[in-house]
This record gives sequence, C-alpha cells and structure tokens, in this order.
Amino acid sequence: MMGLILSKLVAAIVSVALAAGILARDHGLRANRLIAAFLCCNAWWAGGEFLLYQQTDPVVATSIYRSMCLGWIPLGVLCMHASLNLSAMDDHPVARLIPYLYLALLVIVPLAVTTDFVIVGAEVIRFGWRPIFNSGLWIAYGLVATPVLAILVSWRGVMTVSETSGQIQLARVVFFGVSGALVAGTLTSIVLPMLDVEVFGFTTALIALVGVAVAATLHRYGHSLISPQAFAREILDTLEDAVVMIGPGGSLRDANRAFLRMVGARASAIVDRPIRDWIPGFPIESTSVESSTFMEVRTRRGETIPVVVSAPVACHDSGRPGGQAFVLRDRREIVSLQRRLVVSARLAAVGDLSKSISRSITEPVSRTRAELGGLSVDWQAIEDLLARADLGDVCREAIEEGGELIAECREGVDRIFSIVSEVGSFSAGSLRAEFADHSLDEIVTQALRVAGGHAPDWVEIEASLDPDVRIRCHATEIERVVANLLVNSIQAFESRPRSGAHLVVGVATRNGRALLHVEDDGCGIESEALDRIFDPFFTTKPVGKGTGLGLAISYHIVKAHGGEIRVSSMAGRGTSVTVDLPISPAADPDGNG
Repeated sequence: MMGLILSKLVAAIVSVALAAGILARDHGLRANRLIAAFLCCNAWWAGGEFLLYQQTDPVVATSIYRSMCLGWIPLGVLCMHASLNLSAMDDHPVARLIPYLYLALLVIVPLAVTTDFVIVGAEVIRFGWRPIFNSGLWIAYGLVATPVLAILVSWRGVMTVSETSGQIQLARVVFFGVSGALVAGTLTSIVLPMLDVEVFGFTTALIALVGVAVAATLHRYGHSLISPQAFAREILDTLEDAVVMIGPGGSLRDANRAFLRMVGARASAIVDRPIRDWIPGFPIESTSVESSTFMEVRTRRGETIPVVVSAPVACHDSGRPGGQAFVLRDRREIVSLQRRLVVSARLAAVGDLSKSISRSITEPVSRTRAELGGLSVDWQAIEDLLARADLGDVCREAIEEGGELIAECREGVDRIFSIVSEVGSFSAGSLRAEFADHSLDEIVTQALRVAGGHAPDWVEIEASLDPDVRIRCHATEIERVVANLLVNSIQAFESRPRSGAHLVVGVATRNGRALLHVEDDGCGIESEALDRIFDPFFTTKPVGKGTGLGLAISYHIVKAHGGEIRVSSMAGRGTSVTVDLPISPAADPDGNG
C-alpha cells in the first residue's frame, strides 16, 4: 500500500521536472508552454492524492478533493489546445471553441474549488478516500470530455500524416496519451466508485508517463517538432529586417519583433491599426508596391526612420486572400554613411578652396585691420585736440559717431579675419601640432569652465566625467570641439527660457573607445536640418549668432583624430551629441589604440 501511495508523490515530482525541462528547452513556443501547463496540473492533482492518503478527517479530505479540481478539470482544454497547435490546425473551425472553453474554466474551476458544486464530501474506503459528487460533476466533466471529442472529430486527416513528421508524432503522443489517461481516470474515479467498486486511481501516473513520452519524442526529433506557424514565427522574429502583414483594408494584421523594436511599441498596440499610423506614405489604394520603394516609418516617440519597402507577397488564409506581406529594411546606417560621405566631400572641397582663399583674403584684411587701428589712434588724437581747443562740445556728436563707426569697422574686420582663419582650418594638415596623451576629463573640465560661464542661471549643468579616460590628441583642438558643442547647447535654451533646463556632459569608455556625450533639452533641431548641420556655413541660429562653421570644424577635427561624431535631435525636445574617439594606446589594456 505504501508503494502505491508513494507512486503519487513520484508522479507529482516527475511531472514538475518534465514541465521544467520542456520549458527550459524553449519556453517561447506555445506548444511547450501548453504541455508544461498540463504537466503542472497533473503534478497538482497527484500531490493532492498523496496528501489525501495522510488524512483522517473527512472535512480536510473534502477540501483536498475540491482543490484537486484545479488539476484535473483543465486537462481536456489544455490537451485540445496543445494538439491543435502541434498539428498546425490553429485556423481550424474547432479552434474557435478554445477561448470559450477557457472562459468556462474561469467560471467552473473556482466554483468547484470553493463550493460543493462538484464535490460535497468524502468517505473512507479500503484504498483511502472516495469523493461524494454533486450534480455539477457532469458540467465539470463536460469541460474535460468535450475538447477530447472535438479533436477526434477534427483529426481525420491528421491520422494519415507520415510518421516521419515530428510535430504530428508529438501531437499524437499528447492527445492519445492524455485522452487515454482521462478515460482511465473516468473509469477509476467516477464510474466504478458510482458502482461501489473500490479501485486505486492511477490516472496521474499515466499522465506522468505521457510526459516521459513527450520528453523522449522531443529528444528524438529535436527542433523539427516546431509547428509550421511557430517555425515561421521563430524565423520572422530572428530577422533583422522588419516584416509586416497588411490586410485588404490597410490595417496592420501582424508584424515581427524587428518592426516592434523599430516603432517602439508592443504587438497589442499596433495590430488592427491602420498602417498609415506608422508609415504615413504607404499606398493603400494601389494593388502593389514597387520593389525598393523608399518610405519613412514613424515611431511611437514621433521620430522617423528611413526604410526600403520590398515588393508585396500575397498571403492567403484558408484559401481566401488574407493580405500582403512586406519587408522593411532599415536605412538609418546607410543614410548616416551617405551623410558622412557627403559631409567629407564638402569639407574636402572647402579645404581645397580655403588654401587660396585664405592667402588672398588674409593679406588685405590684415592691412585693413592695421589701418583701422591707426585711424582709431588718429581719431582719438583729433578728439583730444578739439577738447583742448574748447571745441569738443560743438563737435561732440560727430566725434562720438565717428568713433563708433571705427569700432564697428574694426569689429567687422576681426569677424572676417576669424572666419577666414576658421575656413583655413579645413585645409589638409591644419592640425600641425604633435599629438600627446591627455586626460579627456581635464579637457572637458576646461571647456566647461570657459563655455559654462555664458550659461544662464536657470540652466542646470550636470557633469559625469571619468578621470581615467585618456586619449592621444591635440588638446587645444579637442577643447575647441567640446566648447563648440557646449555653446550650441547653451544657445539652444535662449529661444525658450525656462527654469529646470538641463545640460548634461559625460565622459566614459565603451568597447575600447572614449565617449564624450553632450545632451540638452533645449529647442532641438528640425529633422530637415539634421542632414545639413555639418555643412560649412549652414546654421539654424539667427543672423549674427553664428557663422555655421562650429559643427563643420568640429567634425573635421574629430575625423582627423580618428573619431566619429553623431547627432540626434527632435524639435522642441532637445539634442544629443556623441563624440567617439580612440583611447590612448597606453590606456588600452589590450594595446589596441
């Protein structure tokens, strides 16, 4: 007798172990989750039977019997669901019953566990205890038997499938094993007790053996057990390119994980919504889309991502047109590379022109600058002379106006000289100074000391600088880059003054590279302007606020140091700039500079 009782405990332990092993194999597959679910239900059932044999109080035995309903009532529905999934029959008409069956479980199981709807009591027999059933038993039993009968009716074609099909083999093991065990349980737990025949129940042991057979089948066939739908889903979800399925009315019927990552939304938030919510220019009215069509995907945050849309592939659902599938290839890296090539070409052209322009303009500008300096001295002398002759009051207005004009001319010439010098920095070999090892933290700190003084009081500057980051560079030029970025961020707040504005500066290392990050929540940059921010003389600032050379020169300096500069921005939300530079060879533990 003790051996029979221990068999219940063994069945529970084996069921739990098998469920854990199947989930560990691939918890992402629905069939695996369903198989693990009915094994866990069986473990609950078997554990209840083991505890039952330790009881002497009929009230406690009745409570245990009722709790065991949580294990045996769902078995039929879980068996049906797993069998349909494994046999690739999720679209069969009988599958439409599954949601209603689960809904019935949500109603019947709590009633069976908490009330006498199914079990009203327990009585002692030779093998321990026997439940006393109520009329609700037939409703609960209907939830077990109906799914089994539905599968038998709908599986006529499945019976003839070749035995070499691993998924069908597993479906047969699950269905016939569980349904056979349920038939045995019906006899030993319901029919025979009603006929006053005392037997020892062994249903949970049979279901545990079914779990062993499932594990053996999984071991034999491996990943060929994945159903066509699950196999297709697994393939689609491993693709780097986004795949979407568009219904006849232009609604988004399905999408793979790449598309969900692209738009930054969950599947429940995009399915059955118009595709134009995500791809505004999608041609719904046309029957087809030409191959390699360029479009833009709008993310949940409002950003736009350039993509190439493939030609459509027609999809069918049970012989009827189900929509069209499209592959969306992310072009952000390609567009970024194209932008860098264009910027490099433009900077090279400016560099070639700057040699002769600088020489041609610098000499006359320098001469004009010197002559204006002499004129300023002479004008001051005239002013002193008129003052000694007591004529200062008569000519005061003319003298002051003349002094202001000379000062403005000198300021304009200085500005011209500064622009010419900046243009000259584009020429090859403009970084003549020898590179040396420097702490990026010290360079950024110095730039913050200079540029930060111009920041309004209501702008909060946060710095997170790693003192161990060292780079081999021309320190003055890198400081110039940092200062340009800081000044741009500070000026981004001027059009929208507000308290609590943030400017964040960070220095760190990642994958053997030094990273400088400058981020603000200022006015941001329009998406149309992002393509041109590195163009010489292009600026989004008001007239007189900038020459349009700051970012262009910064790009040139960073490239000359073997680095990259990346800018992302959203109008009205702020701008983020990341400068990626090689770390000093002495600071690289692998010796890779």
